[in-house]
Amino acid sequence: MRIRLAAIGLVFLFVGTVDAAAFSMNYRWCGLSSPVFSLSGVPKGTTTLQFHMVDLDVPSYNHGGGTVPYKGQAGVPCGALTNYSPPSPPSGSHSYQITVTAFGSSNVSLGTATFTRRVPEK
Repeated sequence: MRIRLAAIGLVFLFVGTVDAAAFSMNYRWCGLSSPVFSLSGVPKGTTTLQFHMVDLDVPSYNHGGGTVPYKGQAGVPCGALTNYSPPSPPSGSHSYQITVTAFGSSNVSLGTATFTRRVPEK
C-alpha cells in the first residue's frame, strides 16, 4: 500500500512539474503604464495572476506590480497593474525582471514564470 501511495505521489509531482515548466511569460514596455504581457502554458485551475517587478541592478527599489483575475486570456493589457512603478534607471542601462505567479482557488500557488528586459533596450 505504501509503494502504491508513493507511486501516486510521484505521478502528481511529475504532472505538476510538467505544467509549471510549460508556464511562460513575455512582456514589452508601455511607457509609464505597466507593460503588456503575453502568457502561455498558464497552469490549469489558475484564477489569479500576481506580477512583481525587480530592478536586478538595484533590487532594494520596490517597483511593485499587481494582481489581475485570470479567465483563460493569452495576455494582460498595458496599464492593468495598479501597484506598479515604471523603470527609472538612475544611470546607464538596468535589467528589470518581472515574475508572475499563478494562483488557484484557496490562494494556492500553481507555478511561476519570469522574464527580464533592459532599459533602455539596445
